[in-house]
Amino acid sequence: MSMLLQRILTAIPLAVGIIWIILFQPGQVFFWLTMVITALAAYEWAKLAGLGTSGQFVYLLFLCAISWLVINYASEYMIFYIYAAVAWWLGICLYLFSKHPKAPATSISPPKLLAGVLVIPAAMLAMNAIHSQVNGPEWLLYGLMLVWVADIGAYFSGKRFGRTKLAPAISPGKTREGLYGAIAAVGVYSLLAAFYFGLDITTSAYLLVLALVLTLVSVAGDLYESVLKRERGVKDSGAILPGHGGVLDRIDSVLAAMPVFMVGHDLLQQPVLSA
Repeated sequence: MSMLLQRILTAIPLAVGIIWIILFQPGQVFFWLTMVITALAAYEWAKLAGLGTSGQFVYLLFLCAISWLVINYASEYMIFYIYAAVAWWLGICLYLFSKHPKAPATSISPPKLLAGVLVIPAAMLAMNAIHSQVNGPEWLLYGLMLVWVADIGAYFSGKRFGRTKLAPAISPGKTREGLYGAIAAVGVYSLLAAFYFGLDITTSAYLLVLALVLTLVSVAGDLYESVLKRERGVKDSGAILPGHGGVLDRIDSVLAAMPVFMVGHDLLQQPVLSA
């Protein structure tokens, strides 16, 4: 079985299940889905940061506890957590331009563990915040599918036209042509989404700008996870998803994009844009 076919056979049932929960299940069911994703992502992130098995379990419990406590007892402070993650990811976008992964190491990296404490819960909190709003499930699905569309556009464009490496020191397989393909695919997708949501010209233009930002940030998320893997000397973050690797290998772009999308979505709902 080819790698592409294996990826498709894994991705389709996962995507169908996630879409069904987002659109047709109550918020509490979606919350527990994000808690499961948080646990799996935290486990793999802790491994990439150098923790052993027992440390990985402690770390995943800690991150799940943060998400659960913020949503249930400190929701008024959720926005600050998410804004902190947005600032971190925008900083990473600049940092990656000059980043050269260090040699693989076996030691524990406290900075990477702290980064995971910020970015993993923030993405899950952002998704739950969007999902709970009016038309939130549809908007959340738009944001997640934007990341998927960008990934698909980059894959096929890179395969067909890829010549110039995007970040050769971090991820030799990614090309500028792939990025251009992702931007083009996301642009078409966002125009269709604007039509679906009945947006006016001004708001549609804003959505296109937001889509461009999300595409770039999602690429940064992918590249940052590549840094984590290279500095740990592994190819994949895990092996739970046949053809894809680990959970982080599938949601690295989502971790970066969702906090930014939540902030952009909130601005989209302002009267000046939604009039």
